[in-house]
Amino acid sequence: MPRKTIATPERIRRAALARVSRYGFRRTSMEDIASEAGVSRAALYLQFRNKDEIFRSVSRSLQEEAVERATAAADEERTLEEKLQAVVEAKILPFVEITHDSPHGSELHDETNRLCGDIVAEARERFLAILTKTFRRALQAREIDLGPVGLDAAGAAELFLQSVHGLKERRVSGAEFRKRLGALVRVFVAGVRVPPVVARKPAPRAKPATRRAARR
Repeated sequence: MPRKTIATPERIRRAALARVSRYGFRRTSMEDIASEAGVSRAALYLQFRNKDEIFRSVSRSLQEEAVERATAAADEERTLEEKLQAVVEAKILPFVEITHDSPHGSELHDETNRLCGDIVAEARERFLAILTKTFRRALQAREIDLGPVGLDAAGAAELFLQSVHGLKERRVSGAEFRKRLGALVRVFVAGVRVPPVVARKPAPRAKPATRRAARR
């Protein structure tokens, strides 16, 4: 006899994400998700009460994984430019790709705002803390100087994150997002980077006075 499929929450989340990505949230039913997961409706309802609850669980799982990846990227030894690129890609790129690759990306975005606003906001605050820590480390290492632009580490992190979100106002591919992000990171860091110390040439030594000039 074939082995019975276990209706684990993770299996159901993967099935739900695959289904709504192909057909959209409104056109996906609990029965569709059960079929995608290869489990019975009864087994599905033992884990989740309804489709909204599954969608929130999918969102929470994706956000948690993204924050964990960003945390790991922030702890690696890299330049500030490399670190900012890696941290943002770890946190935001998967959502850019989901929205772009699905023909129902706009609907998924709207449903996320409707059902999962609190989850997204919590993840944003955690991600902002990671960025703040990243800028603070760069300050301590004297890699950047925020004084001339009137910012501290938290302010720089907030401004940078707002700029990042501006990169994905329209649906863009993962490759295009990476390209735009790279340009933003280079411009942002260049504006606050501590300039290299330029060695000054010693002033020319005065010529000794001649004996004739001395006698005068």
